[in-house]
Amino acid sequence: MKVTGTSEFDLSDVSLFGLQLSSYRDHNIGSEASSFFEHEAAIAAVAIWFFRTTVHYSGQESIILRYFFAFLLAGLAYFRKSYELIIAVELFSYAAATQLSSTRSKRNNNKNSQSNAVSSSDTNKETRKDAIMELFIVAASGVASMAISHCVASGLLLRCLKMISPSIAVQFLYYLFPIVEIQNAYNIASAFANAIVLEKQLHHLFFVTFHVQCGMGYLGIEFLRREQHRRNQLVRMDVDEDYMTVSESTTVQQQVKDSLSTSGHASDGLPRGLRKRMLKARRFQRSAGPFILFTALPYMLQLVVFGGMNKFAMICLQHDLHRTIRLNELFDEDNHLIATATETPTSPESYANSMDAVIGTSYELINRKFFSLPKVLLLPSVLANQPWLVVQVVPFILVSDCIKASAVAFLTNKIEAFQKEMQELNSIRSKVEAYDMKNAELLQRSGKGSSLFTQRKWERLTVQIQAREVVSTLLSRSKDFFAFMQRNFVFGVLIDCALASLLALGKITSTDTFVFARAVEDTVDMILTRSRAEAELARMATEQVKLSQLRDIWERSKQRMLLQCHVPSDDRGPLVIKNLVYTRGTVSVRVDHVEIERGIYALTGANGSGKSTLFRVLMGCSSNEKPIDLPTSINLLTPSDPLVEKADSLQNELSCEASDLELVDDNNHTENDEYAASPSDGDADDFRYSAKPVPRLSVTMPSSSVSEISQDIYWPLFSRPIDFFYLGEELDELPPEEEQKRIIRVAAELHFLELFPPVSADEGSSVSSETASIERIAAELTMEKEDWFSDLSGGQKSKAELVRKVFMRDRCPSVLLVDETMAPLDPASKAKVMEKIERFF
Repeated sequence: MKVTGTSEFDLSDVSLFGLQLSSYRDHNIGSEASSFFEHEAAIAAVAIWFFRTTVHYSGQESIILRYFFAFLLAGLAYFRKSYELIIAVELFSYAAATQLSSTRSKRNNNKNSQSNAVSSSDTNKETRKDAIMELFIVAASGVASMAISHCVASGLLLRCLKMISPSIAVQFLYYLFPIVEIQNAYNIASAFANAIVLEKQLHHLFFVTFHVQCGMGYLGIEFLRREQHRRNQLVRMDVDEDYMTVSESTTVQQQVKDSLSTSGHASDGLPRGLRKRMLKARRFQRSAGPFILFTALPYMLQLVVFGGMNKFAMICLQHDLHRTIRLNELFDEDNHLIATATETPTSPESYANSMDAVIGTSYELINRKFFSLPKVLLLPSVLANQPWLVVQVVPFILVSDCIKASAVAFLTNKIEAFQKEMQELNSIRSKVEAYDMKNAELLQRSGKGSSLFTQRKWERLTVQIQAREVVSTLLSRSKDFFAFMQRNFVFGVLIDCALASLLALGKITSTDTFVFARAVEDTVDMILTRSRAEAELARMATEQVKLSQLRDIWERSKQRMLLQCHVPSDDRGPLVIKNLVYTRGTVSVRVDHVEIERGIYALTGANGSGKSTLFRVLMGCSSNEKPIDLPTSINLLTPSDPLVEKADSLQNELSCEASDLELVDDNNHTENDEYAASPSDGDADDFRYSAKPVPRLSVTMPSSSVSEISQDIYWPLFSRPIDFFYLGEELDELPPEEEQKRIIRVAAELHFLELFPPVSADEGSSVSSETASIERIAAELTMEKEDWFSDLSGGQKSKAELVRKVFMRDRCPSVLLVDETMAPLDPASKAKVMEKIERFF
């Protein structure tokens, strides 16, 4: 599936009942876009259509008017009108419909109460008056709806509530609800994602979730009532006037068996009371089919379809933030990848999963409350006249739940501490196992005892993980069992006490017991959101800390560790290095003054003498087309200042004057050394003559075009070799002739360097041996393999890298650093490579 601006990958084989779904978003699409995911507009339209057709005041709104507004709102959502406008129209649809219905009902009542002697003129006046009143109501509803929608969308309503609310009330809300935790989740997500894009995505998700979950919660009330009514019919079969004792029940069972054996029918030959019971049983059994077909199945389908649609909207956001951590932010900045690999043992997958957990936990907290909202709204009208019931029962419910929450929170903190340690150890073990498995042959050839050493290392990590897993599992089991017991045998019993009082007072019927039991439970759950969600909030806090650490690592990596270098304007000068001193590990290297003219040179020295480190320093020049930050293991011991064309500052003047002084100090500097003055206390004149000269690092590169072939060569897994040769180009999108032409070019270069032994042409074939060899290499390049490089020898790897980074270019890089690349080559191959480099250079 390729959708313009949405997905550039072929997902045609991934579909749900023929509907192709993708959570992919091109992160290069800016914040000005109206939609970011596929089906976003359709999902918003269906969500508000479902809500408007489901949630209504029974008997106060005509079906035609309801569906008219439903389709109007769906059209506005589909064409991506602002949510402020959509909500205003939605509020208007409810307000206007309710007011008009109420007005017409009053008018009809007045007409019925009036005498038949009323004249027609008076009737017309009343009709015109009613029409004017209806127009006024419609206009007032529209203005009020726009005002309310604007206040909510702009945040004015929230600011006003904060201003007029006592501080103690605000603190109480923050204590009851995890407002701070949700805000922290948003902050950590916006720290990685584009804030404007994230805000738009959250608006869409909130819009869809509210309308879908509230609509399903409203349907759930009617479903629970019907289910309770069906169960009540079953219970009443045992409590009607024909009540039987246990002994009578045993007698009836024997009579039924005798009736079945004689006549084949259970009701033949039975007493009248028993036949009546059997008839009730048959009626109850016959009602099962209609209940399943017309109540259970429709409700189930609505939950599956609309709930799945809501879940897809959430998954789109969650996957987008997952990709932000694992792909976009990681690769958009080269330093992020290096910093993640070197400064933490945690993998990108683990960090992305942490973001999934933060978003998923925050979403579920809000999602459940929206689903419960319709049931919660049933309680105020029932309990308004029974304040004593609230005082008698509710405190016990809250206290029992708080006790449970405290115990669960304590256990959860212990579990989270062990889980965090397990994650860190698992990350280390995964890396160790992956590395050792990849180098299993080298491990086997590493000498006697190497396998035992590796086994002990694996064993130590596994034992540490399993020990924490045992404690964590037992704590989790204890927590779950305690929560189950409290919910079913303490909390449930207290709710039953409240329902018994409401039934006795006639406030609810037996059909409503299931609904109001859930309503009470959901209300308590909403009031005690924080305490009930302690476990989830603790896990989310742990993941947020991990993500904050990653953010700090990436922020530090943005401080570029580059060497300030200079490139002359003519782009033809020599490579000049002055006063360079660096250390790496136990190696210390000093370069006083070196000038290298255009040509091919060999840098020699003992193993570990710092040759590769010098190349690494030069690759860190800020003047390079792609500078690579210096690792923290390399320490430069001389100051690094950018060279300036015009010496117009005091510092530059002092540098020039100091360099002209004939000085000899403990470091044996001569008048030919380049110095930078060190400032001391006093004015500028005193500083000019008392400054202590300090060597200044100076590196002049002949060009910004610098390329390096390092000792260790990277090659991607599970890819076609040809795709890595042509980085940044999609070969499969080219015409077949052009793609084949490019493949043959690479194959010819590799054949010249004898990557593989030549292939003998078939006897009698018109194809030459050279052509056959090139075709064989071309076929090898177009096959996707798990690890193509692992099948190559050291010399073959060097040849492939030389072709990829040098010989595939139109011109040779101005500065080419070849680090130990020639070492694995045989003499004949070295000669060919040098010949090609000299000719290319």
